[in-house]
Amino acid sequence: MDEKLTQAQGNPTDPTAKPIATEKKPKKFLNSINHFRGIAIIFIVMAHCYRPAGWEIETFADKAWFNLMMNGTVFFVFISGFLFHHVFYHRWDYKKYMKSKTKFVFLPYLLLSIPWIVWHLTVGTDPAFHVLYADITAPAQAASWYVITGRTLTAYWYIPMGMMLFALSPWVMYLIKKQQVMYWALALLVIAILVHRPISNLNAIQSLVYFLPCYLLGVWGSAHRDKLFPFIDKYWLLMLISAISLALIQAQFFGAGVLNKAAFEMTVPDLMLPQKLLLTLVILALLNKFEHISIAPLQKLAEVSFAIYFIHPWLTTPWWMIYNSPDLFGLAGKGNILTTLIVTLLVVAISYMIALLIKKLMSKRSRYLIGW
Repeated sequence: MDEKLTQAQGNPTDPTAKPIATEKKPKKFLNSINHFRGIAIIFIVMAHCYRPAGWEIETFADKAWFNLMMNGTVFFVFISGFLFHHVFYHRWDYKKYMKSKTKFVFLPYLLLSIPWIVWHLTVGTDPAFHVLYADITAPAQAASWYVITGRTLTAYWYIPMGMMLFALSPWVMYLIKKQQVMYWALALLVIAILVHRPISNLNAIQSLVYFLPCYLLGVWGSAHRDKLFPFIDKYWLLMLISAISLALIQAQFFGAGVLNKAAFEMTVPDLMLPQKLLLTLVILALLNKFEHISIAPLQKLAEVSFAIYFIHPWLTTPWWMIYNSPDLFGLAGKGNILTTLIVTLLVVAISYMIALLIKKLMSKRSRYLIGW
């Protein structure tokens, strides 16, 4: 996830940047991509709200809906790749890029993780996560494990993987120049479908292998918009039917949700990754039809999306970590996709308001705490 993409889209001609190409034309602000960022954060939060919403995934219909809902991280990674090319390619400076990511991505992650690392090391769950998952008892080693894995809070696993993804950007630049992005994306996609996401999202390297093809496809999509958008505009309905079919097939034969596993364990192929990539193209095609319209709520969500990402686990995670139960509202067994959406929108709204409050209190310094 990229912390400054709205601003970057609006200010693509940084005079201090060192361009690597001769193109001087300012990059166009894309409403469709910004709207997509707003939609993506809703999917991210929704994946962490179904338990407190009382949704127990049991029926075939539940499993199908669940498969369509989960793994929204694919959307974010694709968008991040798209905007990496669209915003940064023509004003590339690796040192400044990584410095920015360290200050406005890794530092907020570290600051927001520290209270929970202390909690895990003192009065946390029994057994503590560092003991349960890694059999670690030494405090310093355990603290390092939480930083490396992101296991402090739900969703924070993304940052260790994301920092490695950012660090790979020179290689991505090389692929762009050599016009090899799609070749690598397709090869890595096959590997990702076999590797799956890691158990409990603890292995950042495996997560990188899984999501890297999504990032590269986003990069390619930006570099070849003239080819991509006419194609998806023509075939979006077929892609939607294909995505729904994959969700139904998974629900029938493989179950519900992300099928996390060890990297080298051979099992069924991951149908959710191609399903989510198809949905990515469908959503992008539909949003592109309204490129000329600025949808204020989605623009606002896009602007604050990174802060919402950092804040919402503070609302969702304690429901089950501290109280040892996600069922604070007494909805167990009574929920469904609708109650999940309602709880999601509530969590998004509260996170948004908290972000605005922090922004008002800290001004520009808020970026060091919540990335916005």
